[in-house]
Order: sequence, then structure tokens, then C-alpha cells
Amino acid sequence: MLNLFLMVVLGTLEGIGILLLIPLLHFAGIGEMSQTTLGISFSFGGFSKSISPELSLPVVLIIYMGLIVMQSGLQRYQSNLSVRIQQSLHSHLSIRIFQGLAYAKWPFLAAKKKSDLTTIFASELARVSGGTHFFFRLTATAILAVIQVLIAFLLSPLLTLLVIGGGLVFYVLTRNQVRQVKEMGVALSRNNRDLFFAISEHLNGIKEVKSCGLEELHITKFRELREAIANNFVCFNQLQSRTQMLYKVGAAAFISIFFYSMVSFFHTQAQEILIIIVIFARLWPKFASFQGGLQQVTMMLPAFLDVMDFERQCQKEKEIYLENPPPSPQGFQDRIEFKNVYYSYYPEQSIYAVKNLSFTILAGSTAALVGASGSGKSTVADLLTGMLIPQKGQVLIDGVPLNSINVHLWRRSIGYVPQDAFLFNASIRDNMLWAYPEAKTEDIWKALHLAAVGDFVAKLPEGLDTVVGDRGVRLSGGERQRIVLARALIKKPSFLILDEATSALDRENEKRIQKAIENLRGQLTILIIAHRFSTIRQADQMIVLDQGTTPVVRTNLS
Repeated sequence: MLNLFLMVVLGTLEGIGILLLIPLLHFAGIGEMSQTTLGISFSFGGFSKSISPELSLPVVLIIYMGLIVMQSGLQRYQSNLSVRIQQSLHSHLSIRIFQGLAYAKWPFLAAKKKSDLTTIFASELARVSGGTHFFFRLTATAILAVIQVLIAFLLSPLLTLLVIGGGLVFYVLTRNQVRQVKEMGVALSRNNRDLFFAISEHLNGIKEVKSCGLEELHITKFRELREAIANNFVCFNQLQSRTQMLYKVGAAAFISIFFYSMVSFFHTQAQEILIIIVIFARLWPKFASFQGGLQQVTMMLPAFLDVMDFERQCQKEKEIYLENPPPSPQGFQDRIEFKNVYYSYYPEQSIYAVKNLSFTILAGSTAALVGASGSGKSTVADLLTGMLIPQKGQVLIDGVPLNSINVHLWRRSIGYVPQDAFLFNASIRDNMLWAYPEAKTEDIWKALHLAAVGDFVAKLPEGLDTVVGDRGVRLSGGERQRIVLARALIKKPSFLILDEATSALDRENEKRIQKAIENLRGQLTILIIAHRFSTIRQADQMIVLDQGTTPVVRTNLS
């Protein structure tokens, strides 16, 4: 509201500045201004006479300077305020979108391309922010134009109507360009998504690209997309410059016709011509500015719609969580049960990843889930963590359905070690603190030794402060896997899930992980998901999956 009020004040001050030209011309001795055949309904001469006894030229000049100083100061304040509002809106919208993304359900996120998500934050939100800036400018232009039209109408109704009519004519002539700009905005959003996808795919598979010598293929694809974006901006600029040229040519044509008519047919006095030119010079650029701002906002509109649509999708797919969860995570005391669980990634085709699945894991035991690739092991892990919700049947935690409890608290009680061990491009200490920010140095070392990687870290030149590189690239597969295991253990989970954690390791590193698991037996509940029987010899029970169907359960393996 303050920004809007300042726009009105600035428009009023600018209009008063135009009115002050009348006494200034009078005091300059240019002459009397009288009613003209152009239809100027305000008697300039009469107005000048009415104020001349009270005001002197220095006073009028001081008032004029005061108005300019006030207008400039308010304009600076309003400009800074607009930028603050724009950036606050950008920050608020970015945080809101990121929060929606963070709390969205896993199947929804898994169906999205990471590059599309990156595009929203790196490109589309920036376009929305830029469009917001132009929207403020568009609003300011409209307010200033309305105020100046009122003042101009007071001075010369006929000329004001003619200028407005000319502006409307040019708007009608250029309205097709608004449609073209919208199409450009849609194309730009599409090209940005494709460009980020190409970059993401290249970086994810950069080793394969180089090993196969396919760099030129990726460069060609990138070049095509980047040139398409460049052409989009060039076409938009050509459209804008054409609009500006039309308005400038139109202004020249209008002023030439008016000037010729006033001098040749109406014999208008010089001071009246000057006032008329000032009115025209003030109003006509407002039409051009409004048209340019409208094109900029229209260019941004597809990005804004994409961002809003994505937020609506995130809200629709939002997980249930507590705003102020209790400090301690929710674990389990007795058992985890699968009761006739069905889950399909393609429910419309009735192709089930797990079907009629039932088994029980007792608290404090070590269970093994084995089966061939594609038998549904990872689906079971996602069902256990609440990432997936069964379409039929139930996953029960101490007899309570998992989908009826706070899934975020449940996940905090779980230590999860995936097959593809992920580490942040930070130090070992920072990676450990990410999982448990309150951990002390001795807690970190204890977790590292439990995972059989403490001696390795101690020998590193920088110890805990060693930076592991992007995704832990500076470590071997076994070292990375054991640090991820330590990170899962540092928060003292009640349930540890090892999802194919040793499948990509050599025999020596597999033994180290097995030793770490043996050290943890009896301290917490462990589920080992594997396809090699050598990994799960020490388990209390083995659950054998066959194409996601009801498993064979073997107990007391040791």
C-alpha cells in the first residue's frame, strides 16, 4: 500500500510541475494566454493574473525546485522500496516452493526430472522476479498516466483526447505482438528445461561420455539449445524495438500534424504551443512505456504459471507432518509387520512390485531380505521408511499402521544406508554432523569405529576435516560406504536398513562391513537387504522374495 501511495504522490507532483510552467511562462514575459480554437478550456492568462499578485518569480522558482527535490527524493525511496518488495517476494516464493518440494511425497518427486526442478529455482523463479519488477513499473506508469491525463485534460481537453486516441490506435495496431511475446515466453520456459536437462545428463554421465568419446554429441546438443534461447531473446528484443520505433514514429507524426495545424490554421500563440508540446511529451512516452512493460510481464507469465502449477502439485502431494514435532524420534518397541501388502508403480496395469507380502521383524533382531534383482527388495525398503504407501494391505509399527503416524518422526529413528552411498562435497566431520548436528567429536569417532572406518580416517592428513569431494569421489567405494554407515549410526537409530550396501564392494570391503554389522547385533534392529547369501550369514531370520510375492521365511540361520 505504501508503494502504491508513493506512486500516486509522485504522479501528482509531476502533474503540479507541469502546471507550474504556466506562471513561469507568464513571469518570463512571454505573453498572455487566451482561449484558443483548439478547445483549451483553462484560461492560462487568467490563471497567471490570479496568482501574480501573491507570487513573485523567485518564489515560483523556489516552489519548482522544491517540487523537483521532493519528487527526486520520493522517487529514490519508492525505487528502493520496490526492489525490497521484489526481492522479498522472490525470497518468499523461493522458500515456499522449496518447502513444498521438501515435504512432497516420494513417488511424486521420483516422477520428476531433477533438471526440471533445477530449472524452476535457477531460471523460472528469476524470470518471475524480473517480471515482478516490470509489473511494478507497469503499475507506476499506469498511475502516473492517469494523473497526468487528468491534469492534461484540465489544460486542453481536445489535445488530451487526441493523444489518448492516438495511443489507443497504436495499442490496437501492436496488440498482436502481445500474443507473440506470450508464445516466446512459453518457448523460453521449454528451452530452459531442455538446456538444464542436457547439462544434468552430461554431468551425471560425464565419465561414460568421456570413456566413449561422445563429447561432440553432447556439445552439439548443448549448442542447439543455447542458440535457441539466444534466438528467443533476439526475437523478443526485435519485437520490443519495433514497438518502440512505431511509437516514436507515431509521436513524430502526431506532433508534426499538431504543430502544422496550430501554426497554419489556428494561429496559436507560442506559449500555448509550448504548453501543448509539454503535455504531448509527457503523455505519449507513457503509452510506449506501458506497452513495453506489458510485453515484459507477458514474457514472464508462462514462468509464473509454471511455478504456481508446480507449487499446487507439491501441496497436493504433501506428506503429513507435525509443525512442532517432539524432540525424540518415534521408534518401535515390539515388531514391524507387513500384512498382505500390495504395491504397484503402474497401478492402472495391475503390475505389482510386491504382491500379497506378509512377514514380521522383531525388535532387536537381525533380519535379512534376499532375492534376485527385480524381486521387490528396494520397494520393501521404501515401504518400511514410509516413502511408499501400500495400495492394499498394511505396514504396521507395533500394531499401528505406518501411514497413520508421523512419518518424519519414524524416519528419524531409522538409519538408512543405500547401495549408492552419497556424501556431500564437504569434510567428513560436516557429513557426520549433517545427520546429527548435536554430535560431539567423541561421538563422531565412536560411530566411525563402529563402522570399521575409524582407523582409516585417523590416518588421513586432515583427519575429520578431510574434504571427500563431490558425492565422496575422493574416497574408494568401500571407504565411502563405511562412512555412510557411520553417518547412519551416529544418530543412534532404533532400526538400521542396509539396502544392498555391499553389492558393489570387493570381498575385503564386504568383510569390513560385515564385521561392523556383527558389532551392532543386539544393540538395534537390523534389516540387511542383499542378493548374495554370503552377506547375511549372521542374520536371525532370512526373508526370501520371489518376484514380490509372499516370501519364504527361515529363522535361526546361525
